[in-house]
Amino acid sequence: MLDVTSIDLHYGAAQALRAVSLTARPGEVTCVLGRNGVGKTSLCAALVGQGIRSPRARSPSMAHDITKLRPFERARIGIGLCAAGPRNLPLLTVEENLKTGFAPLGRDQRSIPDDVFSLFPVLNEMLGRRGAISPAVSSSSSRSVGRWSCARAVAAG
Repeated sequence: MLDVTSIDLHYGAAQALRAVSLTARPGEVTCVLGRNGVGKTSLCAALVGQGIRSPRARSPSMAHDITKLRPFERARIGIGLCAAGPRNLPLLTVEENLKTGFAPLGRDQRSIPDDVFSLFPVLNEMLGRRGAISPAVSSSSSRSVGRWSCARAVAAG
């Protein structure tokens, strides 16, 4: 469970987030919705620690103050991001792309979970394929790119 309260985020003098709270429970889907420019991406970046500090964010249900954790430490406790857009590495194979999220994991944990192939069966057939993933998954649709990003996040744990 992730329970974050009162996230304030500033870019210089401009306040991007003000007292934002979020609860994500196991087994449930949590969505962040809003029009362009309201801070959805900034919120996600703050949660995963992508260069943004948010001094009032807390996650007491996980027994961690995530603001003190570096991005790889947040990944180790299960905080990940399914980024939109084609963020695969075209010179790597599908398998190598899936494994790019393994850096924060111990060596004994570095295997692609069966869940990835249950959720995205086409990837199992393409493990050795090199090149851009999104066209291979299904005609380069934005939905396919989103699936690919989520598959990498699931593989990372």
